[in-house]
Formats: sequence, structure tokens, C-alpha cells
Amino acid sequence: MSPTWRLPKAIFKRELLGYFSNPTGYVFITLFVFLGAIAAFWQEAFFSNNLANLDQLNQIFPYLLVLFIPAISMGIWAEEKKDGTDELLLTLPATDFGIVLGKYLAAVAIYTAALILSLSHVLVLGWLGNPDSGLMVSTYLGFWLMGAALLALGMIASLLTDNLTIAFIVGAGLCAVPVFIDHAGVILTGKFQRLMETLSFREQFRDLASGMVTLSSVIYFVSFMLVMLYLNVGLLGRRHWQTGKGTVRMGWHYTVRGVALVMTVVSLTILAGRTGARVDVTAEKIHSLSSDTRKLIVGLDPNRPVFIQAYLSPQVPRSYLVPRNNIISILREFEAIGKGRVHVKVIETERYTPQAREAQERFNIRAQRVPVFLQTLGSPNEIFMGIGFNCGPEEFVIPFFDPGLPVEYELMRSLRVVSHARRKRIGVLETPARLFGGYDFESRRQNPDWSIVAELRKQYELIQIPANQDFASDLDVLVVALPHTLEQSQFDRLTEYVRKDKAVLLFVDPLPAFNPELSPQELPTRPFAGVPPGRKNAHVRTLMDALGIEWPVNQIAWDKYNPHPQFRSFPPEVVFLDAGNKSAASFNPKEVVSSGLQEVVMIYPGLLRSKGQSSTFTPLLSTGKDAGTTSWSKLVQPSLFGLQMVSNLPHEPTGESYVMAARVKGVPAGIQVNAIIIADVDMMGEQFFQLRREGAENLRLDNVTFLLNSVDQLAGDESFIALRKRRPRHRTLEAVEARTKVYEDQRLKETQDAERIAEQRLNEAQARLDHAVEELRNRPDLDEQTKRIMIANQQKVESRRFAVARANIEDEQQREIDRSRADMEASIRRIQNTIKLLAVALPPVPAFVLFLLVSLRRLRREKLGVSADRLVLR
Repeated sequence: MSPTWRLPKAIFKRELLGYFSNPTGYVFITLFVFLGAIAAFWQEAFFSNNLANLDQLNQIFPYLLVLFIPAISMGIWAEEKKDGTDELLLTLPATDFGIVLGKYLAAVAIYTAALILSLSHVLVLGWLGNPDSGLMVSTYLGFWLMGAALLALGMIASLLTDNLTIAFIVGAGLCAVPVFIDHAGVILTGKFQRLMETLSFREQFRDLASGMVTLSSVIYFVSFMLVMLYLNVGLLGRRHWQTGKGTVRMGWHYTVRGVALVMTVVSLTILAGRTGARVDVTAEKIHSLSSDTRKLIVGLDPNRPVFIQAYLSPQVPRSYLVPRNNIISILREFEAIGKGRVHVKVIETERYTPQAREAQERFNIRAQRVPVFLQTLGSPNEIFMGIGFNCGPEEFVIPFFDPGLPVEYELMRSLRVVSHARRKRIGVLETPARLFGGYDFESRRQNPDWSIVAELRKQYELIQIPANQDFASDLDVLVVALPHTLEQSQFDRLTEYVRKDKAVLLFVDPLPAFNPELSPQELPTRPFAGVPPGRKNAHVRTLMDALGIEWPVNQIAWDKYNPHPQFRSFPPEVVFLDAGNKSAASFNPKEVVSSGLQEVVMIYPGLLRSKGQSSTFTPLLSTGKDAGTTSWSKLVQPSLFGLQMVSNLPHEPTGESYVMAARVKGVPAGIQVNAIIIADVDMMGEQFFQLRREGAENLRLDNVTFLLNSVDQLAGDESFIALRKRRPRHRTLEAVEARTKVYEDQRLKETQDAERIAEQRLNEAQARLDHAVEELRNRPDLDEQTKRIMIANQQKVESRRFAVARANIEDEQQREIDRSRADMEASIRRIQNTIKLLAVALPPVPAFVLFLLVSLRRLRREKLGVSADRLVLR
């Protein structure tokens, strides 16, 4: 080995062995792993989110380093000064850089060992679920880079004092600066605030925590580390500075150098961020452009280039920061791949500026107000997030980019729409469901369009089809919501259209939750409200026969599977279709419409069956085996305020899987058909589009994706289907779900037993009443008039007793059901507490065992060579 590196290596080994031969070091490492486990698994959000990731730890980890890094670095120089060994060290034949490097590498090795021991967090996740290994690698790379950078900063604090306590406090203060500067909005505004937030450790770590290794983040942390090491060398070399009158003040000299280096770090980080260079290490490659996107861009006509102008606010709330950065990054990739076919211009736009006026006049892009719950201190409440696309005479505009929208898909779709002049025609049939909104005379208010209408307009030419006229023959797809609400003549016209092999997307529903009075059943009379207004539903049998399917209009499907603990109070009729449901294939993997979906929610859905005719009945969405059906008449009851849902109905699974969406294509009864039927109109409700726009954490539903996939397949355009499905896999805590299900099944059995006992007791009470009446009727000593009077009196008395008995029995039944539910919740809470205890207690065990071994070894070595009579027995 070169003599230049021999001494740094010796210093490295000395520092490393000194740390790990001292039990105090193991105490700090054990505490570090323990606190990390608490941050990762002890929070309630870990179980409510039900996801196998380290999101909770990622939020706390930078703050945890503010305390742990000074614990490692405080003794690197302060202890040398306190013991007086620094003078001997500095007289060794080595450069200042070599000495600093040896000590720094030892500190990094100590920190790396602590991180390796904290990999037990990943083992816990592997025990509870199936975490993304690529995401874990990226996350721990971020942990390591943050710690390595802060160690170089913490060494500066140790250089300034010979007191370990002061070194720890000063180190914590210095480390807090790059961690907390993302809160600069408290005292700064404008460009300075944006710059400070960009240079925050938490902000640079954000991409790494999401599974994306970016060049800007790596350069930032590495450059920060190198600058801090340079300052360490400069401060260590103070002993060589000349003093006295007329000498150059080296302190100011190194200060200027340090400022210049800091500016270099800032510049390199900004330049690296503009390159957009990144590596996607997630299992689903969700941060990389898909092959379909690249193929479309390369296939654009170079003689008809697409011009893209993005009007983005330079300062946005934190929830909009990631989508804003993704928009810029993906647009630059579009331009790089297109090689002249795509021209991108990103314009920083603020209110009351010429750029804002240009955005409004050219594309009608205006500043949108940020919802209160998404606002960030120091950021504007109204921001620009609009994009305009031009290709020759064609123009397409995204007025505002909501934070939850998939960036690549939205940009790709807009690019294709503007570059291809002709759009396919989608017809939406007018029905009482009112997808196009309009004035409601009953409620006397103007209803807006359903969000599905606005979504389809982004890709297709949308046409409103009157139900009283013949349908246009050049429609690519006809969308019909609640066909049973049509008049019979309108319904017959629709049936004839379906018989002509026209592509149709049908939404049938036994109980539309948005308006139960549009149900296909005969509505019951409300108390004191008289007969409901006459609305005669069409007979759906003819349409179902033409399609070769059976739709029981009075049956609502339910499924007890629910992967969201926070929604456990929802009734089973709110059906969660999830790829994690191991009992059945919720999404048909062989169909492009449904394969790759992860979670869909349906509200009081119906069920579909094949009649076994010559048509191809292909299930798309199905329940699991922990499912069953409920009669509409049992679930719905009239009240003074309209129709209401009955709660606490018995739900005993039948072990059968129910189809709730299917594709029918073929020749049933000699008729060519081509349709997709969905037995729930509420699955395209406004709430699902709102969740998609907001990007609600841990609730990324595929309702909108499935709807758009269905329209695309019927229209013969499947180019976007694969792109829509690009999203992280919903990796749930499968072990927790399995343990929870045991108690849920036990609660179901106890509830069924309580209901059975209550029914038996009610039958016995009814039998006693019937027996008493029968005895009076069979008495020969009474005339008929006397019998009638006595029977009437007996019936009144027994009816009162029966009513009291029924009330007592039902109260007891409800108490038993509530007790069973309380027991289940307590059992689930015990499971969670047990898992939390194990998840927090087990990770520090290896470090603690090492601590005990080192302590015993040190104690034994201290006793060597000591006479027995000098040892103190305790």
C-alpha cells in the first residue's frame, strides 16, 4: 500500500475499533434502531394505511439523524483534545486531508453498521407483507447519503471544542440547518424560499424515498459531503496560519472559499436537476417512460411537430411540488426523444404578469385556487398548472393539473389527441341518470355534468344522444346509464341498436346510491306521503335476452373483504375488489380491460350471470368467495325522508363468487352483440374522480381506469390501457389481514348465533300467542260472540306481551351483536399491539446482544492480571 494511504488506514482502524470496543457506541446504535422502529411501526397510520412500506419512518428519519449523527461525530476530535492525543496525532507524517479522511471513513463505517442493523425494519415488513425490494434499496441509499453528508458537518462541531456535550449540542444545531430549511416559508418568500426548500435534505431525499435515484440528489449529497470535508481540512490547518501584524487573515480567506464552494454545490444541484437524469428502481418502473410513450413520440410526423407550452407557478404548495417536477422532467424527456418532433417551453407564471396574460389569452389557462387542506405556509393560494398543446391547426389544453393525476398518461393522451386530428365518436344516451347534468325540476337546481363526461371529452368527440330519436349510425361507442329508467319505446329502440352489433357500454344497477328512487323495483309507499309519483320502468328482460345474460334486479351483491381498516364500519354492500383478495380473481387477468387493476370500489352493486347461450360471456370484475347477496326489499325501507338503508343485516357468505362486470361478444339467439355491462352506476360517481384528482394517500382506486379501459376497448383503441395501469403495486400487510380475518369470522358466527337465538325466541313467543287464541276457539262452553270478545281481549293482552318480548329480545340481540363487535375490535387491537411490540422490540435485539457481549468481554479483560483478593465482590 502507498505510504500516502497507510496512515489514513491506520487512523480508520483505530477509530473504528475504539468505537466498537466501547459499550457506549452500542448503546447509541441500539437507541437509533429502536427509535427508527418506533417511527416506522408504532404510529397508528402504519395500520390504517395497511401498506408494507417505510413511509412513516421516511418522514421522521431526517429529524432522527439530527440527534444520532452528532452522537457519532462528537468524540472524533473533542475526545482527542480532551485526552491530549491530538498533538501526537498531528505530528505524524500525514497530511491534514489524510487525517480527516481516516476519521471520516471510520465515522461513515460506524453509521453504515447502524444502518445494516436497522435492516431489521425491512425484515419486519417482509414478515407482514411483500415490500418492493427496489424501493427499499433506494430508500436505504437515501438514508446512507443523508447520514454520510451530515457526518462531515458534525465533524466540524467536534473540531471547535474539547467538550463532548458542547460538541453534541453544536453538532445537532449544525445538522438541523440543512434538515429544517424546507420550512423557510416561515421567514422567507419568493425565490429565496424556493431555493432553500430545494436545498433541504428532506426535499432531496423525497425522490429516493419514492424509488427514484436522481442525479441531482446524488450530486447534492456528495457535493455537500465534499465541501464539509474541505472545511474540516481548513479548520484543522488553523495551526499553520500565520499570525501577527501584517499577515493575511486566513479566516476570511477560507470563509470566501467556503461560500464559493457552497455556491458550487447549489449550482451543480440546480444543473443536475435540469438534466432530469434518473434511474427508476421500483418493481413496476412507475417513474420511467413506457415503451408505448417512446413509440408514439418517435412515430410523430417530423413535418407536423407538436409545440407544448407549460405555464407553471415557480412556487407551489408541497402537494403540488412532485407533480410539477414530474411534468417538467417528462416534458424534457419528450423533447429529447422527439428530436425535433416535440418542442417544449416551460414558462414560470405568476399572477398579474405578462406570462399570466399570455396563458389566459392563448389557452384560457388561469390561476386556480388551492384547496385549504393542501395549502402550505409561505406558498401562494392560487397557482398556475396549465399546459397548452399545438400541432398545426389542432389545439388541446389542460387548464389545471391536479396533484393526483398520472402525469405521463395525461401528457401522453394530450399529445396523441392533438397530433391525430380525427377523434372517435362516443355517444351518451339521455336517461334520468342525467350524465350531462341539467336542470332538475324536482329539486329545482342545476346539476353539473358527471365527471366521466369531462374525462371522455379529453380523448373523444362526445355527443349527447336523445332517447326519443334514432341513434346515429357512425357512433363508435354508445354509453347508457340505467337503461331501465327509459320509457318502453325508448328502451325498445336501444334494444334494436344493441342487436345490430353496435358497441355499447351499459350501466345497470339494482340500487343507485346517488338516487335510490331510480331503482328498477317498485318503490314502497312513504309513511304519510301517499303514493309515489308514477314512473314506470321499462322491462329489461328483452335487452338482457338479446345480450344473453341474466340480471336479477332485486339482488345486491356484497363482499366482506375490506383492505382498509379505517373503513371497517362500511357495510359489506360497499364492495372492495382488490388484487390482494386471495380467495378469487377479482380482476380477470386474461382481459386487457381488467388485467393489472389493483383496487375498485362498487357501492350496492348488482350481479350478472350468463344464460349459457352462444355468446361469449367474459367476467371482468368479480367478488371473492367471502361474499353473498341481499334482497333489495330487505336492504331498503321507506321513511319520512325517502328511502333508507337498513343496517346490521345478516351476512353469511355463500362461498360463491359473483360477477359484477362482464363483456358479452358473440351471437346469442342468432343476434350479433358487442357490449360491456357493469352492474353498478355508482362506480363512476363523483367521489372516485375527486379522489383521483386529489391523489389521496393510500387510496388509489382504479374505478376511473376501468371505465376508460372499457370505452377504449369497445372503441377499438387500446393504446392507453397499459399506460393507465402504471402505478405502484398495492402491497398490503397480508399477515395482519390474515390474523384480523379470524376474528371477523368469529364475529360473524357470534352475530349469526345471536340472530338465530332471537328468531327462535320470537317464534316461541308467537307460538304462545297462537296457542292461547286456539284454546279460546276450541272451548265448547262459550258461544261465538263471547269467543270473539275473549279472543280479541286475549290477542290484545298477548300482543302487548309479544311486543314487549320482541323489544327485549331485539335489545338483547343488539347488545350481543355490539358485544361481539367490541370483542372483535379489542382482538384486532391486541393483534396490532402485539405486532407493534414485536416490530419495535426485535430490531434492537442484535445491537443489544453485541453490547452485552462487548461489555462482558471488556469486563473479563479488565480482570485479567488482577489478584483475586483485590477484586470487589458485589
